[in-house]
Amino acid sequence: MGKNSHQEAIKFWQQIEKEIGKEILGKEMCEYRSGYSDLEPRTWGLLYFTDSSLYFQTFPKKSFWSSLLGGSQNEYSGEVRRFQICWDSVKEIKLPSQKKSFLSKLLLPDYQVSIKFQQDGIDKILILLIYSHSTRENIVQCFQEYQHKNIL
Repeated sequence: MGKNSHQEAIKFWQQIEKEIGKEILGKEMCEYRSGYSDLEPRTWGLLYFTDSSLYFQTFPKKSFWSSLLGGSQNEYSGEVRRFQICWDSVKEIKLPSQKKSFLSKLLLPDYQVSIKFQQDGIDKILILLIYSHSTRENIVQCFQEYQHKNIL
């Protein structure tokens, strides 16, 4: 990553923190699978979290035809979409099981994270594919710290 790209990344995250009014504690690219209205399954985006919420943000996509025909780099469709799930609406986070058997080494790894939450009084389950083990663990830790802080 060049110096200019690194500076742009820093500015990007500073802008996000300014918009949401919180320090971002962790971030990762991940794949949305299901559980949130008006978002297409298998959508890639940025997952980031603070001490009070989890966020997922998509980006405009380059159209299939522009990609195929070599159109301009500025031909994107859609808009940036961001949704927020406050930790106080989360009921449970399920991580992939840690398989330790001999056969598990032959199977594909499981990256699916299920987040059970309530929205407008309705129970929902957000399904994300988070490929980084440490990010999965950090999300659970942040959620548990939120619960602990708000129980006391």
